[in-house]
Order: sequence, then C-alpha cells, then structure tokens
Amino acid sequence: MTFAVGQHERHLVVFSWDQFWGRLTITVDGWSVVDQVRMFSVSRVKVYEFWVGTHERHHVHIEKHREVLFAGFRPQPVLAYVDGTLVARSDGALGR
Repeated sequence: MTFAVGQHERHLVVFSWDQFWGRLTITVDGWSVVDQVRMFSVSRVKVYEFWVGTHERHHVHIEKHREVLFAGFRPQPVLAYVDGTLVARSDGALGR
C-alpha cells in the first residue's frame, strides 16, 4: 500500500507486509520507519504511528487488523490515516 503525505512538502509512505513470512516494513521516501517480523500477536489491532515532514508536519497512523481464529489464513485489512483522515485502505486479501 502506497500513499502520499503533504501538500507542499510531499512524502511517499509505503506499507508492505508479507502475510506468509510475517515481515512488515514501512518506509518514508525510501527510509525505513518500521522493519520487523511478527509471527505471533495477542492484539487484534496493531498500530504504527509516526510523524512525517520537517516544515509541514503530519501525523501518520496505520492500523493492521486481524481476526481471532486462523488469522494467518484470513484477510487482514490495513487502514492508513494522515492527521486523522483516512487516506488509504487495503482489504488485506491473500495474494494482493
């Protein structure tokens, strides 16, 4: 999932998640913000928050949702918000 942040000071945020291996990365303009492998989680919603920009600051909030049972075999939607506004959404379907 890729989305732009900012009006005058533009940044590109890329959220990538491999459901099979559990590797999750978030980059801003090619720079790593999050890089982790998650094989097990108790929480149903994992939240990633960070700030983007120097002169034009924006709060980015990304949520990855999962089901309780057989989560590894079910869609896990991802929602991305910038300054509280939904800007991108992935249905989390396998193979996408």
